[in-house]
Amino acid sequence: MAGPRTYRPGQAVGGDYSITGTLPTLADVVAFKEGTAEFDHGYYRFVSHPRLRELEDVLKSRFHLRHCRLTESFEIALLELLICLHRPGIQSRFVILKEKHAAPPFADTAFLPACEREGVSVHFIESADQVPSDPGRDDAVIAVLRSADGRLPEPLPETPGVKFYVLGLGAQDAEHAGAVLSNADRVMARLADQVKRRGPILSARSADCLLGKGDGRGGLDAARRVEEALCRLEGGSRAFLYASGMSAVTRVLDLLRRPGRSQVVAAGHLYNDTFMSLRLGPNVFLGVDELHRLDGLVGDQTAAIFTESITNPLSDVPDIEVLSRVARAHGVPLVVDNTIATPENCRPFELGADFVIHSTTKYLNGRNDHGGGAVIVRDAEWARLLSDRQAVLNDRMSSREAETLEQNLGSLPARMCRFNENALKVASFLAGNPGVQRVFFNGLRSHRSHATAGRLLRGPGSVISFVLTRNSLEGLRALYDSPLPGIIKAPGLGSDKTLLCPYTLLTHYEDSDEVLDEIGLPRFLVRISVGCEEDITPVLDSLEEALKWPAE
Repeated sequence: MAGPRTYRPGQAVGGDYSITGTLPTLADVVAFKEGTAEFDHGYYRFVSHPRLRELEDVLKSRFHLRHCRLTESFEIALLELLICLHRPGIQSRFVILKEKHAAPPFADTAFLPACEREGVSVHFIESADQVPSDPGRDDAVIAVLRSADGRLPEPLPETPGVKFYVLGLGAQDAEHAGAVLSNADRVMARLADQVKRRGPILSARSADCLLGKGDGRGGLDAARRVEEALCRLEGGSRAFLYASGMSAVTRVLDLLRRPGRSQVVAAGHLYNDTFMSLRLGPNVFLGVDELHRLDGLVGDQTAAIFTESITNPLSDVPDIEVLSRVARAHGVPLVVDNTIATPENCRPFELGADFVIHSTTKYLNGRNDHGGGAVIVRDAEWARLLSDRQAVLNDRMSSREAETLEQNLGSLPARMCRFNENALKVASFLAGNPGVQRVFFNGLRSHRSHATAGRLLRGPGSVISFVLTRNSLEGLRALYDSPLPGIIKAPGLGSDKTLLCPYTLLTHYEDSDEVLDEIGLPRFLVRISVGCEEDITPVLDSLEEALKWPAE
């Protein structure tokens, strides 16, 4: 079978360290989802930045192996590999060949999330002579290598039985990374999908430093200042920075879930990757109009209640005060993703939240040139547990990413004011256009969350979704393939520039009509993330011209 053809439409959005890329036509979107296209730039958890691919190629050549997956730290690389290899319900035995006389990366399996720890045993050896000559079917032999001086580790002599190599790259006091290398095609494909979903992606800036193209030291003070700023903005006691928003979500859920108490009750239509991470577990999903059922669903097995202050893409506003009352009554933590609202529009701690999460990639940074996530907590004990775990896993946001975030965070209040104002103008235009059948935006009186938004929010945010009057693939194509000169055709949120994408085709491409009906998502839904442009007229003009076609 022929491999994917090289097909690189579009361009980076955000400069050298872009975290998204354009998809100029609907055919490009389909090619991306069908796997018949390769892209230089895209959303950074799903399309590897050219710097990451360069570093992967260097490592694959050095170790003569086909596959390489980069993560934010050596410890995380090993963690993700073990989670990938472990099959729940089956005893898994991992034999780890470590560098002679080097301290093992972990003393036991305590670094694994509690829900993955059961049925796992890890044994450390220092000599290839100790590698089992006939590993069991559910055993895996892993060689771990790292260098303290910042250079790439030296390959071990070929060792029969070793299937996976976990590398530590860089020095602990500088930009560093982890890598998993192997020729195991299926496992490495699963690992790639898992890392994309869970979020511990290596920063392109870190890859540059590891390739010798930048200074990899410094930036720790910037991270501390950003954490302090986030605590002030949200009213929390402690903040933690991670490689992505999904990494932040993963760390909180890994902390809260344990055997016998692993259920998450989710309120509202969650961000797709959060939804997908919860979809296969013993979890419960409630619509914003079903919160009256919440008290009867939270029980002894519930680890957390999870929601978003403004949901993506339907702009619902779950009643966080109701969620908080139920959470307090049952002694269950309430986790709120405040990415779309930001602390300028919503303060979840004041409404009863225990954890606040952000994808700092979005509004907090706002320039399409940074990847990261954050968790802010109110309770000192939760802060201590997260701090201990972050120290063990070494999973901190890249210092260079923290510096970039610090440069942009100060302009958040002014940007959010324009975001809110621009979005109201765009939503009002769409609601009055005959080419649009329905608009999802909490700032409109017609939206089901308008009253709740007026009570809990100081502004509506800038994520708008809509369905065309010509509600079909052909209608969507006519809109999306229009020139749209004032708008960038790319996935993403919270950008200084307005971004538009066919949301459902990108996030639920393979889902059936029944699944989409169940989660309330129209197949041909369009999402527009309105930017903070000082003049929104070009955006309105582009939409007005494009909407002439679908209406006919």
